[in-house]
Amino acid sequence: MNTGRLTAAAALAALLYSASAAYVVERGDSLSTIAKRHGTTVTALAERNGIGNVHHIRIGQRLEVPSAGSRTEVGDLIASVARERGWSPAFVQALAWQESGWQQDRVSSAGAVGIMQVMPDTGRFVSQHLVGRDLDLHDPHDNVVAGVAFLQHLWELTDGDTERTLAGYYQGLRSVRVNGQYADTDRYIANVLALRERFR
Repeated sequence: MNTGRLTAAAALAALLYSASAAYVVERGDSLSTIAKRHGTTVTALAERNGIGNVHHIRIGQRLEVPSAGSRTEVGDLIASVARERGWSPAFVQALAWQESGWQQDRVSSAGAVGIMQVMPDTGRFVSQHLVGRDLDLHDPHDNVVAGVAFLQHLWELTDGDTERTLAGYYQGLRSVRVNGQYADTDRYIANVLALRERFR
């Protein structure tokens, strides 16, 4: 679902650090809207930038935006949602790492959002047909719920075939059925399965 894939080796190396980004406050911004846009919290933004009054920011003010929780916190979130929905935490963590490096603020060139790199159309489908409530893909918990629910949908459509499920997540199940698996899909599957073993 995301065009910029990480190799298994690069993904594991990236576990050693957690990124942050800079943001310049624009007219109409609040800490709340900035936090939501970047998949973090008002508290985390305020603490990172030494802001005492969370209702007072200035246009043009440069903020350091922390990643959406530490890697450990994001990993715990993924594991928790996976368990709640009957999935192996290591499997979902591996897929999420391959997709985004566990970064909620990551948006692909195709528009896939967050930790699980969910396309907006997929998020709407999952919201309406699989979970029965509106999901906010910019919220880390909802993003993981959307990704895992869609993974379950693919699992059911492929009769529990792990590799076809991953191929469907990456390439799109219809494309796999019409065109077969592409070479980069095969590499994607191999990376996720290798990462799953590391996360166990």
